Amino acid sequence: MSEQPILFSLNIATLCIIFFSTHQLILRAQRRQVYWPLALCLAAIGVVIAMPSVQQLLPQFQVFNLVVSLPALPLIAPCLWLYTKGLTSHTLWQLTRRDTKHFLPAAFGGLIALITLCLPSPYLHAILLTEEFSIVEQAPSHVRNLIYGLLIFTFLSVLGWVLQSAWYAYKIIVRLKVYRAQLQDVFASTEQKELRWLNWLLFIVGGVWMFTALNVVLDNLFSPIHYDARLYAVMVFIVIYSLALWGLRQKPGFAELYDSTPSVEPNPLELTSVIDIPNVGEQKYQRSALSTTQAAKIAAKIEQAMKEEHLYLDAALSLPKLAAHIHTSPNYISQTLNETLGVRFFDYVNKHRVTKAKEYLQTTDKTILDVAMTVGFNSKSAFYTAFKKHTDLTPSQYKAASD
Repeated sequence: MSEQPILFSLNIATLCIIFFSTHQLILRAQRRQVYWPLALCLAAIGVVIAMPSVQQLLPQFQVFNLVVSLPALPLIAPCLWLYTKGLTSHTLWQLTRRDTKHFLPAAFGGLIALITLCLPSPYLHAILLTEEFSIVEQAPSHVRNLIYGLLIFTFLSVLGWVLQSAWYAYKIIVRLKVYRAQLQDVFASTEQKELRWLNWLLFIVGGVWMFTALNVVLDNLFSPIHYDARLYAVMVFIVIYSLALWGLRQKPGFAELYDSTPSVEPNPLELTSVIDIPNVGEQKYQRSALSTTQAAKIAAKIEQAMKEEHLYLDAALSLPKLAAHIHTSPNYISQTLNETLGVRFFDYVNKHRVTKAKEYLQTTDKTILDVAMTVGFNSKSAFYTAFKKHTDLTPSQYKAASD
């Protein structure tokens, strides 16, 4: 079988996934705006990679597809960043006026595309399809200068996209690192909320992006890299499939806080900017009215809920749940744990779980997995990690030492 039908089939399959997923995300975005950026991200990718299908099915639109790819390229990274920001937000995320700055490169690309589409058809085909620049040389001087100016700005735009993508990838990685630390202030079990899939996706996308960026730059300066287009199409298919699958499955990590925290009142835990990260811990409770006496009372209530009522056995225990149980503000509980007890919610609850697990390991014949589930852990790996952290031993080592 020749290469062209395979490329066409892979491209059609990828575009079908994009179309279906984008439609589903738009429907979900009616309730939560966080899905809008991912829908736009997938749509932009669809525009960029559609060329093989357009070439086969709608050859008259090849030039148009190439031109509109210019504003679509710089949409991808900012949209993935805004989606990540929405998933990791402590409050119900909504697009704000400040977020519109992320679309300026795409707007610049759109302006170049609009001017390019106004060029006479022979010149468009010459610079985009046939590369017969002799036709451009024969154009009137003002048209020729305009074309060369557009080519220069297009190259700068593509180079800007390379740098832009690297910057947003860095922002996403930093955001996820802080987010995972913040999860431990709110949840006792975080495995299902850590967005590890985004790290793997970034790793894969990073490889595809580096290759694409290098190829685009070399194509504009020297000559493109020769590679097996089928392998590249397969990689793109896998990336899109993963992004669509996990994007449709994923819910915002702090969704439980949306109902417990009034949307009109800013949450002191909210991460407003990557630049503000170093100061979050210092300013977290600056305006709190919680006194030392109140903090001591709250600490006693928390201890009672854990030691006497065994609230830690709830595998889905969270800060809002604990707050509702002891009738106290979640922010006050967080402040009490961090400042009075000197521990994060995650570590505090898991310490009680490990203490109970030690009893089971010493006095029963339960398997390690059964013990983990009984004391409130959601997985064996999470149990091992917590047990090792609090005892410097694995559960197996502890059980062997107790026998």
